[in-house]
Amino acid sequence: MALLFVGLLAAGVARAGDPGAEYARQVSTAQVRLAQLEALLVEAELRIEQLEEVIRQRGQSEQSRLENLDQVVDEVTRLRGSIEVLQFETGELKRAVADQQLDGERRQLHAEMRLAQVEKFLAIQPPAPPSDADLGLTERVPHAGSGASRPPQLPARDEPIPENVPADAKGKLDAAIAHMEADRQGVARAVLRAAIEHHAGAPEMDEVRYRFAETYLNEGEYRAAISEFNKVVNNHPDSPWKCWAFYRMGEAFESMGQVDGAAAFYKGATERECKNSDAAKKAKDKL
Repeated sequence: MALLFVGLLAAGVARAGDPGAEYARQVSTAQVRLAQLEALLVEAELRIEQLEEVIRQRGQSEQSRLENLDQVVDEVTRLRGSIEVLQFETGELKRAVADQQLDGERRQLHAEMRLAQVEKFLAIQPPAPPSDADLGLTERVPHAGSGASRPPQLPARDEPIPENVPADAKGKLDAAIAHMEADRQGVARAVLRAAIEHHAGAPEMDEVRYRFAETYLNEGEYRAAISEFNKVVNNHPDSPWKCWAFYRMGEAFESMGQVDGAAAFYKGATERECKNSDAAKKAKDKL
């Protein structure tokens, strides 16, 4: 009976400690990522303010002297789009942190309730609560509250890559488009991911990345789609697919009910080198 009592107590204490340590690690990692995103957001906003201040100070009469005015305007437009994405990702990360904290608290409470039942059954006094040092913590983790309304949605997974996939980037792209048209988005995404991993620098890479983002949009995975379309804009600034990426990001924000964010990206699809594109014609109908 004594051996049974010791074994049950040790197992209960071990189960009660594990969720706390894992919870602390997850929250710490998420908070570091959140701090990095917020720092990037502040830096981007400061750069925009500096650029706009330079233009205002020089005035309309000196605009002819700014040989790189087009580059400045392009940079402002790109930074504004990046800020929209960073603000969106920051909000999503905050919700994910809150959900992780709530889940950790729920699992810890369940473990404590199970341990309390064992203690009651054996008629013993519970031990003293573990200290921060016992849990491997250097400082107390603040409580996040219950602001999250729903758990974060993870992007859809890729399906297995089919057999006899073409060896070149163009072949993989054509195969992926065929799978997309047949509503096999996961399979198409797996083929496109293989193209991204094995054919870096291929001339079709801008469309490969665009189609990769499009698979998420077709499945209603708007957050993942926005992140991937933004890579097309940033990594392929001279590609005609950039204009369509602006437009599709607008569609994603609109589908999520974020009208202001949608308008910003629709506007991006009508400016500079995109102003005469087919994407611009569709975007103007949205503005």
